[in-house]
Amino acid sequence: MIAEKITVDSAIATADDSQQVQVMLMLDGGHQCEMALMPDAPLLKELFQALTTEPENSESKLFQIPIEEGKGALYFPPASLVAIATDPPVSPEIIKEPQPFETWEDIAPDEPVHHLEWQLNTYHKLEKLSPNYGKVERIPHVSGPEFLERFYIRNKPVIFTDLMDNWKARSLWNPQYFKDNYGHVTVGAQFNRESNRQYEWYRNKHQKMVQFGEFVDQVLQGGETNDYYMGAYNSNFSREGLKGLLDDIELFPEYLTDTKDIHRTVLWFGPGGAITPLHFDPLNTFLCQVYGRKRVRLIAPYQKHLLRAYGNFFSNIDLENPNFERYPQLKDLDIIELIIEPGEVLLLPVGWWHQVRSLEVSISVSFLNLAFENTFDDL
Repeated sequence: MIAEKITVDSAIATADDSQQVQVMLMLDGGHQCEMALMPDAPLLKELFQALTTEPENSESKLFQIPIEEGKGALYFPPASLVAIATDPPVSPEIIKEPQPFETWEDIAPDEPVHHLEWQLNTYHKLEKLSPNYGKVERIPHVSGPEFLERFYIRNKPVIFTDLMDNWKARSLWNPQYFKDNYGHVTVGAQFNRESNRQYEWYRNKHQKMVQFGEFVDQVLQGGETNDYYMGAYNSNFSREGLKGLLDDIELFPEYLTDTKDIHRTVLWFGPGGAITPLHFDPLNTFLCQVYGRKRVRLIAPYQKHLLRAYGNFFSNIDLENPNFERYPQLKDLDIIELIIEPGEVLLLPVGWWHQVRSLEVSISVSFLNLAFENTFDDL
């Protein structure tokens, strides 16, 4: 065994009585030892640690405690210590030496959510250093490779101003055109949305089939409302009677696949005031504005932790009327707000949160059939 000498200066209290702790050590065989120590004395911590260590784990050393005013010494191994009494009572923190890890698998993982939020906040701060932060470019179309490099790969929204210039729909489509040419076709739409804030999450309860002409009349006569809307889940381009509408639109050959996919093309039609609530899409999408205007509020993916969600894709935050009292973190949210005009095409990158409101009677088309890798929906 190794004798560890604890000197009087480092172990025994020499300050005034008001700071001292009277310590009684009880050892095997009924032996006792009394001394005065400072509450933060290293010896006191070592004694407590010895008391709480299993005998088979105790170190091979001897405590050497000065007694009889330094004329003698008491030697004992840590395992001989039976109890400690202090006056006044103290509970010093037991400081344990960190144990080396046997393997990498023994290392406890980092707290993932906290570290992910730190990383997202870091990206946000870096993005804000750009003089173009919070701006969405409005530009004529670019080549496919340039689009891929500048916007698609970088997950960056952009508005193209001329991609729809050759669309017949630009001059033909309006509510009356729909009624006159397709009014007899049965279509799907959502109704009674204002009775349930989570109408998108429970969308099947709000689905209804109606003649297109009747829906047009309701849109034109009902004024501004969010109570009914024809949108993403209605599959109206797949209805035989509406396939003629596909002849009025053109694909973007450098950005989209070379065939019109009725299952990846969406017709949007509804009144001013119709809202698509805050959500993100699990793939990249082109939103093509044909008739009327829409206001789009965009939130970058690295701010996701500031939102609350129900389901995989939708948030219960309403950007029209944010509740800062209930969700104070919204004050830190940076929102990009823009208006898309007829003839403009907005790239909505995968993962970007967006809430959309029709500012007047509106007709839009969405394309999901992009020519580049666009499969990210394995949530």
